Amino acid sequence: MGGLNTSLLIGLQALEVNQGALDATSNNIANVNTPGYTREEAQLSENQQYVSGNNVTGGGVSLNAIQSIRDELLNLQIQQQTSLQNSADAQSSSLQQIQTAFTTTGGDIASELTAFSSSLAQLSASPTSTAAQQGVIASGQDLAGAFNSTANALTSAQSQADGQVTQTVAQVNTLTQQIAQLNGQLAQVPAGEDGGTVEDQRDQLVQQLSGLVGISITQSSDGETITTANGSPLVMGGQSFNLQTATGSDGFQQVIDSNGNNITASIQGGTLGGVIQVRDQIVPGLLSQLNILASQFAAAFNSAQAQGTDSNGNTGAAFFAVPSNPEDAGAAAGMAVSITDPSQIAISSNGSVDSNGNVANLSAALTQNLPSGQTPAGAYASLVFQVGNAASNASTQSSAIGQNLTQLTSQQGSVSAVSVDEETTNLLRYQTAYEAATRIVSTIQVLNNALLNMGSTTSF
Repeated sequence: MGGLNTSLLIGLQALEVNQGALDATSNNIANVNTPGYTREEAQLSENQQYVSGNNVTGGGVSLNAIQSIRDELLNLQIQQQTSLQNSADAQSSSLQQIQTAFTTTGGDIASELTAFSSSLAQLSASPTSTAAQQGVIASGQDLAGAFNSTANALTSAQSQADGQVTQTVAQVNTLTQQIAQLNGQLAQVPAGEDGGTVEDQRDQLVQQLSGLVGISITQSSDGETITTANGSPLVMGGQSFNLQTATGSDGFQQVIDSNGNNITASIQGGTLGGVIQVRDQIVPGLLSQLNILASQFAAAFNSAQAQGTDSNGNTGAAFFAVPSNPEDAGAAAGMAVSITDPSQIAISSNGSVDSNGNVANLSAALTQNLPSGQTPAGAYASLVFQVGNAASNASTQSSAIGQNLTQLTSQQGSVSAVSVDEETTNLLRYQTAYEAATRIVSTIQVLNNALLNMGSTTSF
């Protein structure tokens, strides 16, 4: 037999172990509403048995650790989905801003094309009317202004996205420094023990980081190693590696990693990936099409002007002016009406003052296909559709990812979140075990006292 002292030791161990389990349970209940808290669970194990001759006695129980319950795969999936959603949200926000410039009723390019066509119809009906001639110039100026404002809206969205690059990189650097610091603290936790609160804090920061930029995470003995999607280091153990920004040849901020590499084009996911996508791909694509439309329409209308003569008997001069290399940049933003005198409109087709024959050619420039294969109105409608479709797709993608995140978060909650009902049950379970352990201790004390009172010096 192990003796009363062995039983006493087992009882004392049970008291200590169940006290630790009660502490963990109490901490879980206290943090039921704490964001990012991961529930703790007491890890118990049976001690080695005592063997004395032919007798074998149980060795009691040990509290190996208080372990936070995590599902690293779920955490990784949530980080990936968060990165994708923030990227979609950044694009959706910019595209909604751009969409307003394309869909505003009145003052947009579609409305001004219609008004310009109406002014030409009035001129055809009254070719010698100064008011009708002046109306064509005014309407042309409004149309050029609509091209200007639409182009400016695109470049404004591009500039805002560029500004977000610098801000987001600064936020990334702040988070990676904090994560590296927590990695250093976790590295000092003895082997087999749980990082608990520190690991919860790190998980929260990594989650925020994944919302800013797409990342890849690997576990090492020094803690988490975090890189961008292209492999540029951000955190390695207790050391962080800052990203930098520098103005590129195009005037926009480029992202430079700690090794001096320009990683702008390879950044994916998160707010940073989203705004770079808007700045470097979405807006330039839309601007290019808008510039082509402005350039080709101006050229078509100027060609129609050149087919007639103005009120002074001169060949029609260019009505619209656009920058010299318009299809590359600036045609829409720089478009303007180049004539100010109503008499310079090429109304006549035969040189006579009362002829209106060339007005038909001017009007045809608004209804005939441009070199792009569409009419001016059709080309603009196609552009509006692209903007609306891109905005809708980004919003739909964000909503779909949001649903995935909700499901993943729910699954994570079932693993790591605190259930008050479950913890209340555990509280009662460990309380009962603790009370039973106290009975063991008190019983052994009574028996030992009885032996002492009998004058015995040996307990058995």
